[in-house]
Amino acid sequence: MLNDRHLSNATVNRYRAILSKVFNLGIQNKNITVNPITDLKKLKVKNIKTRYLTLEEEYRLYNAVSQTYQYLKDIITCALQTGMRKGEILNLKWSNIDMEYRFIELLETKSGKSRRIPISDTLYNIFNSLPVTSEYVFVNPETNKPYTDLKKSFRTVLKQAGIINFRFHDLRHTFATRLAECNIDLIVIKELLGHSKIETTMRYSHAVPKRKIEAIMILNSYREQKEVIKNGYRMDTEKLVI
Repeated sequence: MLNDRHLSNATVNRYRAILSKVFNLGIQNKNITVNPITDLKKLKVKNIKTRYLTLEEEYRLYNAVSQTYQYLKDIITCALQTGMRKGEILNLKWSNIDMEYRFIELLETKSGKSRRIPISDTLYNIFNSLPVTSEYVFVNPETNKPYTDLKKSFRTVLKQAGIINFRFHDLRHTFATRLAECNIDLIVIKELLGHSKIETTMRYSHAVPKRKIEAIMILNSYREQKEVIKNGYRMDTEKLVI
């Protein structure tokens, strides 16, 4: 996999996990007695910095997309306004959208669990402006079928906008990072993104350094507060409120 298919260490590790699960099921069903994957160690995976779009980059991106691939503009906006994955956006159907109560309901997701995403005013106006010519929302006007991929067009507008080291999936990271910067609870971000574990969402905690500083300051005063309680002094509650 590494040498012939040039897959990443993370991808190989996922294959390893699947194979190990299969062998464990074989052991449970008494088809085999040993899991040969057990001694195969996981490959080291480098931590990758979460990439997100700055406001200045967003301006350049929209400027570039308006000059070349106009259809991409609405798709990019949908990604930034919902945090949906590329596949979820390209496969979005009008039946998934409730314009009256203004939410998108995704039934087929990576986690296998459905989720609802509120529709912002910006996205609401886009949906209202799109012609309904298919069961899908974003369709190629030449084929009247949904777009299958955006690699070429998206790569082109990134180059024109002078944006490097950026993938379409990073629009999802941008959505989550901006919510975190606005002090939106990580549990809420988790639900909007459809993560199965909060640990996956925790990567966006880097966007709230101010909260981290506050936490350390509170910890710094912990011993002093405990000494006050221990000595029986009356505490100034206003100073202790977080």
